[in-house]
Amino acid sequence: MIYAIYLNPTIDKTVYLDELKIGGTNRPDTVLTQGGGKALNLAVVASRLGAEAAVSGFLCSEGCSMIRSALSGIPCYFIEQPGLPRTNTKIYDRSAAHITEINEAGPLFEPSAYAAFEQNLLSRLSSEDFVVLTGSLPRGCDPAYYGELIKKLPCPAALDASGAALTSGITAHPAVIKPNTDELAQLTGKNLTSVGDILAACRQLIQSGVKICAVSMGKEGALITDGAKAFFAPSVVSKPDSTVGAGDSMLAGILSMLMRGGGIEEALRLGTAAAAATISLPGTNLATFELTQEYLLKVTTKELE
Repeated sequence: MIYAIYLNPTIDKTVYLDELKIGGTNRPDTVLTQGGGKALNLAVVASRLGAEAAVSGFLCSEGCSMIRSALSGIPCYFIEQPGLPRTNTKIYDRSAAHITEINEAGPLFEPSAYAAFEQNLLSRLSSEDFVVLTGSLPRGCDPAYYGELIKKLPCPAALDASGAALTSGITAHPAVIKPNTDELAQLTGKNLTSVGDILAACRQLIQSGVKICAVSMGKEGALITDGAKAFFAPSVVSKPDSTVGAGDSMLAGILSMLMRGGGIEEALRLGTAAAAATISLPGTNLATFELTQEYLLKVTTKELE
């Protein structure tokens, strides 16, 4: 089972404009509002790809019907807390093909809530499971929390975070990490200007205890390595409708393949196809099985030295 950890309940609102007028009045022609968050995205895509996936974390007592709807059919183990979820607003400027994001901090949870969450999660896990720690931490949460939680797990963990949560989490030696190029540069202190630079940085992290490092490189493609072998896959979508959920979909594809015993090249192929399927859809819509299979036929990989 893949357990996606969902600690910061989120509603995603995507606003489509022909042109964003800074300091002026903007009238969108389309607004999409859906349950969101990186853990939700990952669990939905992994489930659609045939993996057993569940979600564990927090849910607010108000305003979470869209989150529950998005997770329909997926096992959820939530600790319900008072309040409202945060709203993340994404403004898509068609003229510039840019997305501007406004991400709220979210609710504040008491230490007792984290204790209840951990007890709930740890009671369900076995060595055969995979826990994914992804997304921003709630307001007031210690940035070291992901790393502390990884140390308590009886199973492998994947980490997809940023900033201090990523830096501290790496020290707990997660089995899989999926930084983007900027996050990888921050982690290693390297100036990454080529695929060779990125691969060298990944190998540096693997020497520190990470088993698999996958890097999402946006329109440049993606890379994966376990230290012994490495593969690169170019992007198969030139003009994405929206990049929201792309990284989550990639990690969902990678873990889905690894959980069924596939190798890292197969994992990269499925992850790249799932990301492509997601970014070809409007708003925060996520990859379907059928669309992922279509893009899988277009994915190519190259082994790196």
